Amino acid sequence: MCATGCIVGESPEAADRDHAAPLVQDGDGAPAGGSRDDLGPRSGAGEDTRLMRLAALGIVVVGSFVPLWTQAPDDANFRELYDTNRWFELRNAIDGKTAPALYRGAVASAFNRIEEAEKYLRQAVRESPDPHAANEARGLLALLYVRLGRSSDAGRLIDDFLRVEPDRSDMRNLRVVFGAFADRPNQSVPSNQRATFSCPVGEDGVRLPASVNGRPVNWLLDTAANTTLVSESEARTLGLTAPGIRGQAGDLAGGATSSRSVVAARMMIGRTELRNVPMLVVPDGAPWNELKPGERGAIGLPVAAALQTIRWTSTGTCSTGPLAGSRKGQPNLAFDALFPLVQVEFESRRLEFILDTGNQGGTQLWERFARDFAELVKTSGARGTERVSQIGGSNEREISILPEISLRVGGFDTRLRPAKIFSRPVGDTRRHGNLGMDVLRQASDVTIDFSSMMLTLR
Repeated sequence: MCATGCIVGESPEAADRDHAAPLVQDGDGAPAGGSRDDLGPRSGAGEDTRLMRLAALGIVVVGSFVPLWTQAPDDANFRELYDTNRWFELRNAIDGKTAPALYRGAVASAFNRIEEAEKYLRQAVRESPDPHAANEARGLLALLYVRLGRSSDAGRLIDDFLRVEPDRSDMRNLRVVFGAFADRPNQSVPSNQRATFSCPVGEDGVRLPASVNGRPVNWLLDTAANTTLVSESEARTLGLTAPGIRGQAGDLAGGATSSRSVVAARMMIGRTELRNVPMLVVPDGAPWNELKPGERGAIGLPVAAALQTIRWTSTGTCSTGPLAGSRKGQPNLAFDALFPLVQVEFESRRLEFILDTGNQGGTQLWERFARDFAELVKTSGARGTERVSQIGGSNEREISILPEISLRVGGFDTRLRPAKIFSRPVGDTRRHGNLGMDVLRQASDVTIDFSSMMLTLR
């Protein structure tokens, strides 16, 4: 929807103070933070901050979140993997070994092992040698709660963080949005059962039939949206008229729009019931005015993950809810704070992409891909431009174009033809790109299983 990464709070330029800090991303691909690097580690006070931005449909919701990462006598290898958000590698590194609670909690959070993550991160808070060190684990726990829609719990942790570091503008900005939810119940799932139903699946993505406060909607599934988005006119129709706390939603090109936070009392998708669902309301206008009433919303990650499993077919059948039995195999999905990452194979190497079902503009390759495959880009790439539409407007961006590359995604061979490589401000410098619906549509059957953290294409 928002095309390439939108953010609420600080400007995208601020997010790039650290070369590895990803921005949040939006429905067209550019990330806006959401990784732990975005809220990422710092080796000491006064160094570069790393932005955490929440995205909703390509919208980045509020400001940056940067816990102060203090030095500790940790294993150097663990620390390096942790500091660079290499969750798959850190998982393998600590397996069967003694590791500090912080790293175990971070890995558990990345692979959606919620109870384990809470256990170890709370332990890390208790055992930290000083309040600033405790904020490192506290920040990770706050992001876990944001991802789960537990905004009230997240708000309390952010308050605890600010009591230790009251001058942290990134956390104050984050508090602006979640202050609206701090005195309301957390999102909850009273019932979640398997359901199969018809759903529109096409070039504009997957739309899930749902009801919000008893009114039917067909909203876009956007796994890279850090919160659910709804247009102003749609919000009025659904009775989401409470004033909410207002903020700024910006995009990766420096554009911005106003926003306000609301809570939907009840939402139904299939046979899954959700209560107290946090949402962000943005003004009418593109892309909303191009859609029919009832379609002017996007289902973000906290709702998508609450469904546990989402499956769709190219013929327009969707299933949601828990699967019977456990799935075997090594997870190829991980959460980098507020974004789902998927491992993709290219030329016998494993790359990391943001999984973005809201990306209708085409899969993007980012600066890290160009860096890691510099010779390929040099010998086969051509210069070009691409118009990128974001919530703050549309802009022409210079790109490099490869005629074609093959990507193996979820056990399925896909082709990206052509393959477009973007540089900043589109994307970030740590992930290899943003995987969109043009790749996912090449499979006839797609399953995103947040319980087993596996993406499967057939």
